[in-house]
Amino acid sequence: MEKKTFLQQAKEEKRSYLLYFLIYCPLGAVAPLLGQYLSGIGFSGTQVGIVTSTGTATAVVAGIFWGKCYANTAYKRRLIALLFLASATFAILTLRTTAFWWYVVLYGAMYAFQGPVHGLCDSFMMDGGRNFPIVRAWGALGYSVSVYAAGNYAEIHGLTCIFYIYAAAFVLAAVVILREAEPPHYRRTGGEGKTSVRELLHCRKYMQLLLCSFFVFGCAIGNSTYFGYLFRDGGGSLAGIGLAFLLMAGSETVFMLLVPLLNRRIPTEKLTFAAVVLCLLRFAFYALGPSYRVLLATFFLQGASNGIIWVEFIKYFGKIVEPRLSGLAISTFHAIGNNFSTILCSLIGGILLDAYGAQGCYWFFALWNGIACVLYLLFGLEKAGENRVC
Repeated sequence: MEKKTFLQQAKEEKRSYLLYFLIYCPLGAVAPLLGQYLSGIGFSGTQVGIVTSTGTATAVVAGIFWGKCYANTAYKRRLIALLFLASATFAILTLRTTAFWWYVVLYGAMYAFQGPVHGLCDSFMMDGGRNFPIVRAWGALGYSVSVYAAGNYAEIHGLTCIFYIYAAAFVLAAVVILREAEPPHYRRTGGEGKTSVRELLHCRKYMQLLLCSFFVFGCAIGNSTYFGYLFRDGGGSLAGIGLAFLLMAGSETVFMLLVPLLNRRIPTEKLTFAAVVLCLLRFAFYALGPSYRVLLATFFLQGASNGIIWVEFIKYFGKIVEPRLSGLAISTFHAIGNNFSTILCSLIGGILLDAYGAQGCYWFFALWNGIACVLYLLFGLEKAGENRVC
């Protein structure tokens, strides 16, 4: 019986790894090359910013809505699978038009389903008791492999292929998640009311951490869109963008796997702050306009910053809320701290791209992350201790 239990657990872990590999493949295929695709069909830098910011705008409302649905349903696997399939459908539909406003509508619809899935999957894994840093590392691996493969394939067959890769990966992810075990369904104690965002609004520490995340993650996502311009300005090629993201996202995998080891000496609260400071320094360095060779040589900076913040922020949010609020708390973080911030960073980044080039975008990103560093210290979030407060 013990052997069977061990084998079952190993099989479930492998399924979790495959799931995360697949759900980050779509991002790896589309995000780094989306700006190049949109420019190729005639969109300006400002229009690129409008498209990406509008897409993430829908994810703000959708993330909170689907997070609430997730927290209050016992059929979590089916809900996430539905979002996967809807995302894949709208990705293919975006290829049917090159008209700007129609594209904005279709891309926004796609993101209304795609935007919340990563936060819901994070909660799904944590509720199921999985080793989150290792599982999340497989997501970084999927991203890096996908961006490299998509970049090289697009060099030969054209950029429209990135949306087919996106759709295929999500369809496969839907199949995988339906084979996962359903995580526990928590209910409110002392009443029959449903879990609500209002409960999070009364949690001071959660709101402080959410505000800090707002000044961190928009830049991390915005970088996926605008790094290609920086790389090309530095003398790099389209295929080189794929290689750069393979190295950078691949280094995220390594640092995510290192997080448990680092936590033995550095608590989550302090390690999170150190990673945010490194984000600031990284974008300030990019703003100086290094050559593509220097960008390739310093690929590990993304792993040392993004690889840690993506794991530690999620863990930090999980430490300060009750288990029944975990799904909603993480979904709200993705909606506000991630997607809403990305709206501003993408929109302002597109305007700065037209006015000052890629370097102007990265000076803004450095300033944005600098605000996060100041707030983190002002709120005292770097102090370790008993965190569960709501």
